[in-house]
Amino acid sequence: MSDRTKLCWRTVGLAAVLAVVAVPALSARQGKDPGAGDFAIYVAPAVIVKSAPLPWITIHTEVELAAVDDVGVAIDGTDVDPSLIYSDSRGNLVVKLRFAEVADLLSAPEATFALALIVDGELLSAAATVPVHD
Repeated sequence: MSDRTKLCWRTVGLAAVLAVVAVPALSARQGKDPGAGDFAIYVAPAVIVKSAPLPWITIHTEVELAAVDDVGVAIDGTDVDPSLIYSDSRGNLVVKLRFAEVADLLSAPEATFALALIVDGELLSAAATVPVHD
């Protein structure tokens, strides 16, 4: 096999790996409800089952953390303190809430998670509603 053929096959192999790995990562939020408001937010898990508690409820945004001056979080209109605030691999704001600390605020059939951000001196807000099951 010539060097040119080997290079061609390596290129095809690399393209196949990128198609399998990169494309799903780029579309990880495709088809998910981005909530409503000034920016997109995604709550994980997408369905909360109180009888199957988990350590965290995570709120992902598409707002660059470096631009955020302040963060406010509310569940169904009740302010809550975030347990963790950090950036994801894209540099976007992620807020984590300890499930045990907010479980009493969650009730069926759904809960609305709202974020208020100060970004470059401007107030931005968004909310997402997820189903809640006992």
